[in-house]
Amino acid sequence: MTVDMHGQRPTAATAATDQDSVPAEIAKVFSDLEAALVAKDAEAFDSVFTDDVVFINPAGAIYSNWDELHAYHSAALRNSPDAEAHYTILALRSLPGGHAIVNVEQTLRTPDFTVTNRGTWVFTERDDRWWVCSVHNTNVAGSARA
Repeated sequence: MTVDMHGQRPTAATAATDQDSVPAEIAKVFSDLEAALVAKDAEAFDSVFTDDVVFINPAGAIYSNWDELHAYHSAALRNSPDAEAHYTILALRSLPGGHAIVNVEQTLRTPDFTVTNRGTWVFTERDDRWWVCSVHNTNVAGSARA
């Protein structure tokens, strides 16, 4: 079998979006997450996730639905020191059928430490609202600081 290395490759995205033109609804998801974390409000934090969300935290734990994820976030917010997060959208790809893949950098600061992770977030649009249906996070090596 011969592979044509010079042929056209398809793109997955219907449009590539830079940071300055991220849809306002998706940008708002991340600002709402920041506010919910400061308020230690797990219900508000998890309000953006679908019922069948698959969420992989930076340590590699997998939460396979909203109930599991909400239990994790409820405990984490209840047992954590005051924390603030800042999300930066690194890239966004709009996909056919009302979907988007968003690459994000999150910096989490507490009185005791700061850590940065990067994640891939998959959004789906339902009933004129963007929902998060999958997240995979990974720590940025060397970012943890006391």
